[in-house]
Amino acid sequence: MSKLSYIAVLAGTVMLSSPICASASTFNFNTTNFGLSGSSTVDSASMAVDGVTVTLTAFSISNDNSGTISNKTQLTNGTGVYVSGSSNNVGVRSNLTGDGTNMDGGNVGSTSDLDEGILFTFSEVVTLDFINFDSFGASDDFNMTVDEVSILVDHNSSDGDIPGVVSNASASDHFNFYVTGQEFLIWADGNSDSFRIDSVNATVVPVPATVWLFGSCLLGLFSVARRGGRGQINSAFKIS
Repeated sequence: MSKLSYIAVLAGTVMLSSPICASASTFNFNTTNFGLSGSSTVDSASMAVDGVTVTLTAFSISNDNSGTISNKTQLTNGTGVYVSGSSNNVGVRSNLTGDGTNMDGGNVGSTSDLDEGILFTFSEVVTLDFINFDSFGASDDFNMTVDEVSILVDHNSSDGDIPGVVSNASASDHFNFYVTGQEFLIWADGNSDSFRIDSVNATVVPVPATVWLFGSCLLGLFSVARRGGRGQINSAFKIS
């Protein structure tokens, strides 16, 4: 086996034993980062940070009063994701007549005043590090569904820490997360719930080091094949 082959395989082994670092990225939800001018209500809004894109879409939601979503419908045509031009945050507008711009819960049993939520879809699998809410008061709770699996129902800072979520001691509207996925639905289901979201912080889940090792081994085999053909490959790996 050539020196190049040994180097390639050795490099893969080193990668396997070395951690692959990933840095966190903060997505600040303002009109500039979304490429919008002034306050806007849009069908969807996208922005990219450090090569990772997140797309926001808004939904009206029906639930079974126990936190399980029974139906959700994307809001479009004048309703949808509200991006504030002055407050630098996002909310939801679910109708054109009486609804405000905060993400708010609906009246139980009402077909016209439904729960509201925003789906954050990342271009890669990420670990959600924190969410910074806005206008999040003592009476507000939020729900979270990750990749269509509900993991939080009616949560706020007074509920204390639970697996995967830690309330920030210095701010009632700031929550640290340790959950991984690609789609995060944040929604409100209580009639008193009303809030927006300023920013989220997420870290891309790194490609496993074994993938790099596999690629390096293939590079070594390719080098052997070019220099000596199949016979050298068999000899190098003691295949009779």
